[in-house]
Amino acid sequence: MNKREFELKFKKIARDINITYNNLDIYFEAFVHPSYANENNVKDYERLEFLGDAILGFIVAEFLYKSKELSEGEMTKLRANYVCMQANAEYSLELGLDKCLLLGKGAKEHNEDSQAVLSDLFESFLGALYIDHNLEYVHNFLATFLFPKIKSQNRKFFVDYKSKLQEYVQSESRQAVTYKMISEIGPPHDKVFNVGVYHNGVNLGVGSGKTKKEAEQNAAKEALDKLAR
Repeated sequence: MNKREFELKFKKIARDINITYNNLDIYFEAFVHPSYANENNVKDYERLEFLGDAILGFIVAEFLYKSKELSEGEMTKLRANYVCMQANAEYSLELGLDKCLLLGKGAKEHNEDSQAVLSDLFESFLGALYIDHNLEYVHNFLATFLFPKIKSQNRKFFVDYKSKLQEYVQSESRQAVTYKMISEIGPPHDKVFNVGVYHNGVNLGVGSGKTKKEAEQNAAKEALDKLAR
């Protein structure tokens, strides 16, 4: 994707999510993965991601402080649930930011358009929004997009099923569970990993995902569901 193609795609995203922009260059930078930057001699998104991470954490913390009489512990748990890698990655997908992500050839071959990258992308986008506008603009954007999710509290973005399964198994046995790759399906830039989880040689569950970690989590979830039944 060249800069002209990026502009056309980003213009549509901006319209869809109801934002305005003044400086296209700062948004282009916000979508440049380090692999693309290395191959094309441009700036990557890491500095903007650093800025966006701080801004997101502050605005959500302020919202939690002002909106309810919550204890410090309760605020910490809520923020951790709605400002985490999985949550940020889902925000990127919901907003369509992934459609503008600029990945290098090497990253595509190694399936690096992962949850961690999508999480970074959401934060770098917020950093660009702040540079292009101001803190109030970012706050208003999050007030429309993110605050309603926090108010409803109807979902948890991340459950560590691997840890839960390990705890369950070790309460019954001294042997740990193991994860084995079953298959990798699809082209290098769009792979699906299938992983099995085993205990004492017995398959407890199978999971699929865009990354090995995601597949392992899904395998552990299936195992827990079976054990619960």
